[in-house]
Amino acid sequence: MGPTTSVPPSSMPVSPTTTAEPPSPGLPEQVAPLTIYYIAIDDGGISGPLIGCGDSLVATTTAPVRFTDQVGPSIGALLANKNRDVGLSGLVNALYQSNLTYTGGQLDGSTITIHLEGQFMLGGVCDVPRVKAQLEYTAMTAAGATSARVLVNGRPIDEVLSLK
Repeated sequence: MGPTTSVPPSSMPVSPTTTAEPPSPGLPEQVAPLTIYYIAIDDGGISGPLIGCGDSLVATTTAPVRFTDQVGPSIGALLANKNRDVGLSGLVNALYQSNLTYTGGQLDGSTITIHLEGQFMLGGVCDVPRVKAQLEYTAMTAAGATSARVLVNGRPIDEVLSLK
């Protein structure tokens, strides 16, 4: 064995068809507002679906953005918001302290699965259902799905959040 091997052993050949394909083949580019979900604390389900500790989940919309796959930009916008308060709306972002990145998603029938990497930083036990609902509803609305699975570092969100 001499210096004839030019490829390090850690390199694996990658088929060009898997890397050259666009992330969302066949989807047309469009410009539309994104729907992002935030929390109305102690609202009792008046403003939206009742979740967690007597809170409501409330849909908001962004300014129009350009996208081909709405899930990535929607989850990305949610995770990029590092403010607890959503403007002067009275709504709260329970994910504002978390350090999470959207790494991909798949729609399988009516279930959207999203993959996140990073970690949650929560303000208390009531934030568990809040962050779960914000992620799931934002993903479902973006994908037109009726259910959502959220994987964080490859593990189901319930498993990750139960360790807090």
